[in-house]
Amino acid sequence: MKRRLIIIIAAAVLLTVSFIGCGSIRGEREAPYVVMVSLDAFRWDFDSIFGTPVLDDMAKMGVMAERLIPSFPTKTFPNHYSIATGLYPDHHGLVNNSFYAPDLDLVYRIGDRKMVENGAFYGGEPVWNTVGKAGLKTASFYWVGSEAPIQGRQPDLWKSYDEEVPFGDRVATVIRWLSLTQRERPHLITLYFEEPDAIGHRYGPFSPETGSVVRSLDSLIGLLREGISRLPHAGRVNLIVLSDHGMGEIDASRYNYIFDTLPERMVKRIYGGTPVWAIEPAEEMTDSVLFLINLQHKIKAYRRDDLPSHLHYGTHPRIPEVVLIADPGWIAGVRPSPSGYNRGDHGYDWMWDDMHSIFYAEGLAFKKDFTVDTLFNVDIYNVITRVLGITPAPNDGNNQRISPLFREP
Repeated sequence: MKRRLIIIIAAAVLLTVSFIGCGSIRGEREAPYVVMVSLDAFRWDFDSIFGTPVLDDMAKMGVMAERLIPSFPTKTFPNHYSIATGLYPDHHGLVNNSFYAPDLDLVYRIGDRKMVENGAFYGGEPVWNTVGKAGLKTASFYWVGSEAPIQGRQPDLWKSYDEEVPFGDRVATVIRWLSLTQRERPHLITLYFEEPDAIGHRYGPFSPETGSVVRSLDSLIGLLREGISRLPHAGRVNLIVLSDHGMGEIDASRYNYIFDTLPERMVKRIYGGTPVWAIEPAEEMTDSVLFLINLQHKIKAYRRDDLPSHLHYGTHPRIPEVVLIADPGWIAGVRPSPSGYNRGDHGYDWMWDDMHSIFYAEGLAFKKDFTVDTLFNVDIYNVITRVLGITPAPNDGNNQRISPLFREP
């Protein structure tokens, strides 16, 4: 069945490319293109665990980082928006997958379409806005923030998230976008796949089921590369493949019930989800809440001003007085029973290796067969703006970390 699926995807991509023969060939002065692909929860070490020949070839033909370090909390929405803006969640405002925003008196939840499409939640300047302001067209086949008008702008082409859209259709659409006329063709395209996150949560990151999906995604990137290679302007397309965070193993035996030691009456609000919870204590209960939570094993509650500095977290007004963080591999929940939890999770302190992710890039802008040890995902915004020759908005990235990736001018 999987072999048949890959054949169908390949046919769709090649059929798309067959329509571009009459497209205009671009001149040397034409701006380059960037296609950025996210494979949700693709761990930094999946190449050695399961084998990823296509990504290995990307590394030989371009550059890679041994590890891409996510931002805290290592959750999907905060990190995709950190990649888009170059800002830590503490600075762009998506402080978790769900949170209360006192500035708006609204609760953001990733499953609430009305909130996801409300631009007031999103701070900073996403890279598609920066690129659009420079006069270049942009497109997004899913990315956190792309469905909301931010600073009154969105990508020129964008899709509302729908997990039912087959992965092959997404790839074929990106090739179609790259096949548009020179005037209409987007110079920045973002593309998102929700795997191997879904399979990793269910079965764990080291399961055979996860390995099968990882290898299929590697093949999918191969089909995208093949489609790009057939474009008349393929030499001007720079491809980036990355992930938002990794995935760690969890087990129901490592469970802490938050309200085991903490009376619920002491809590006014609690949002988030294991392993990170944001807690607004009832009036004058902060010290008691901290004390009672910290009686428990393998979870730690912090006053937001006392959070470890390496997390870059705790100053945004959407972060309440108390932040609870479970130890790596442990679960913190608000239900008495651990039933319903899966075999894999993320969200933990980024210093846990299991949270680290991937970065690969190839194209005219990048060196060949070059590896750096570490990048941070807040650096990616500057990678894109540098490739496109655009002045970036203020951000938290470090240009010294990214400079070795690029060819000499």
